[in-house]
Amino acid sequence: MPNTLTNVQDIKVAQNALLPFRGALLPMRAFSTNFSPEPADKLDTVRVPFVGAPTQSSDFAGNYTANADSTVSVIPVQLTRHKFKTVHLTAREAAETGFNVLDTLVSAAVKQLAQDVLQDIFSEITAAHYGAPVIAALTAADFDYKKLLAIREACSAVKMPVTDRALILDGAYFTNLLGDDVVAKGFVPQVAQPGIVEAQIRRLAGFDLHETVILPENGEKLVGFAAHPSGLAVAMRYLVPAANYDEAGAVTDPETGLTFGYLRYTETQSNRVFVTVECLYGFKVALADGIKRIVKP
Repeated sequence: MPNTLTNVQDIKVAQNALLPFRGALLPMRAFSTNFSPEPADKLDTVRVPFVGAPTQSSDFAGNYTANADSTVSVIPVQLTRHKFKTVHLTAREAAETGFNVLDTLVSAAVKQLAQDVLQDIFSEITAAHYGAPVIAALTAADFDYKKLLAIREACSAVKMPVTDRALILDGAYFTNLLGDDVVAKGFVPQVAQPGIVEAQIRRLAGFDLHETVILPENGEKLVGFAAHPSGLAVAMRYLVPAANYDEAGAVTDPETGLTFGYLRYTETQSNRVFVTVECLYGFKVALADGIKRIVKP
C-alpha cells in the first residue's frame, strides 16, 4: 500500500497542489491512460486498457447474450520515466509562516513537474511514429476554422473514431482560431463567457480543444495534433520511497487517478525544510492513425 500523509499541514499543502497538477495535465484526456496511487518501482510494467469498438447490435431472438463480444486489449507500458522537483525554506521561515510560503512553493513546483511530464509525453509524437502531417505545413496566421475542418476530414479518412477526438494546439494557433469569424460568431450569449472572457474553446468541430505552450523543440516543427485515445498509452504510479522521511505519501486526484509523490524532510546541518514532488510514469505508441500531427513550415 502507498504511504499516507498524516500531518495536517502536509495534507493541506499537498491537496492545494493537486489542482494545478491536474489542470496542467488536462490534455492527457486525449490518450489511453492507467493512473493509480498503487505503489510501483521504476521499470515495472503497467497494463493500459485499450478498448475497441463494439460489434453491431442484434435483433432480439430470445437471448440477450448474442453478439456480446467486444475487442478489449491492453498495451504494456513500462514505467521508465521518473521526474522530480524539490523546493526548500529554512526551518525558521516554515515556523514563522505557518507553511503558507511552502504551500505556494509546492504548488508552483507541482505545476512545473506536470508541464515537464506532459512535454516529455508530447516528445513521442513524431513523424517516425505517426507519419506525415495531417495537412500541409502552415503558419499560425493561416490556421482557421476551414483548416480545422480539413483536419476533421483527414481523421475520418483514416477511420479515426468520431467520439473522444481531441485537438491540442500551440498557443499562437489556438489564438488565431479564436479570432476566426466563424468561431467568434459562435460565442452566443449563453457561451460567451468562456470564449471571450477566458479565451477558451471547449469543443469545436467534434474535437475537445486544449491550448498548450509546451510542445517540445525536437526538430519536428510540431504545433499541434489531433488525437484519439487509441493513439498513445500512458501509465502513472506511486514510487514508494526507500528512505525514511518526515512525511511521505501519494497525492491522487480521485476522478482521474493522476498521482504524484510527496516527500518532506529536514536537513539539520543547514536548518532547512525540503519538499520533493515526483512522478513515476511511462508511455507507449499505440495506433499510428490515432494521432495526426500538425506542423509549421
